[in-house]
Amino acid sequence: MRIKALSRGCVAVRGAVAVALLAVCGPRPADQTTSEKSAPEQAAPSVQSGIVKLGAADIQYISQGEGEAVVLLPGGSLDVGYMEGLADAVAKAGYRVVRINFRGAGKSTGPEEGVTLHTLAGDVAGVIEALKLGPANVGGHAFGNRVARMLAADRPELVRSVILFAAGGKVAPAPASDRALKIIFTPASPEPRVLEAMKYMVGDPADVQKVWQIIKPCRAPRAAGVEAKSAEATPLKDWWAPPGKAKYLVVQGADDQAAPPENGVLLKKELGDRVTLVEIPKAGHLVLVERPEKVADEVVSFLRQR
Repeated sequence: MRIKALSRGCVAVRGAVAVALLAVCGPRPADQTTSEKSAPEQAAPSVQSGIVKLGAADIQYISQGEGEAVVLLPGGSLDVGYMEGLADAVAKAGYRVVRINFRGAGKSTGPEEGVTLHTLAGDVAGVIEALKLGPANVGGHAFGNRVARMLAADRPELVRSVILFAAGGKVAPAPASDRALKIIFTPASPEPRVLEAMKYMVGDPADVQKVWQIIKPCRAPRAAGVEAKSAEATPLKDWWAPPGKAKYLVVQGADDQAAPPENGVLLKKELGDRVTLVEIPKAGHLVLVERPEKVADEVVSFLRQR
């Protein structure tokens, strides 16, 4: 395993999101990491970005803050740029936040054939071990929630707690939202059609333009194929409700059509007191950027109470 430093590579969250939410990821040996301070007016912790080399894969991480580790994994077809607000807020609360890009997103690369959720969880485990983060609190949004749970199943010694945003898996998406996802993450889609499709991703239509401006620069079409194949190749039973003692926080939009809230309810029934379930009104699948302040508050509260 080899680590090399990178300049800061994530796309920053833009638009009307007031609170800072996600950090930039990348593994490093201490003597090779380049640190970079955010603008003084943001008073954000310094950001470090790098690559961890794991066999034939190069996995990018973006790290900021100090303290107990919180690892953040992005939704499908996205890089971690849209999570910057959450990362920054959690880092300011006294944690080290590390965002990790999956293969095909950002500067992460690696073989695409034969990849499963076990493979991607192994990439995350490699970064956690390289940065000496474990056991870490591991949070995943949408597709990332599957990898977070897969990691808890495969490498429980590396996971302190699991935080899930839009935790789908058992209850299928509404057909209209499934079509909307394809439109949004196809770069050739005309913008008016994308904006129409975005109505299925948010709880309040008034949030469409704001959320789109944050998501648009973070699309990662190359990652989409790898992620789709990995999900199809991995049985639901492998990752849905891992055994063990790790506590879970499930944050979901009450109006999520892509990962219906019934999924969180089912997980709570299966894991009982291990799960804290939070449902946010007037929020949909992109709850992280629709209601960033509320999401950050719930994450920090969970971490402190635990």
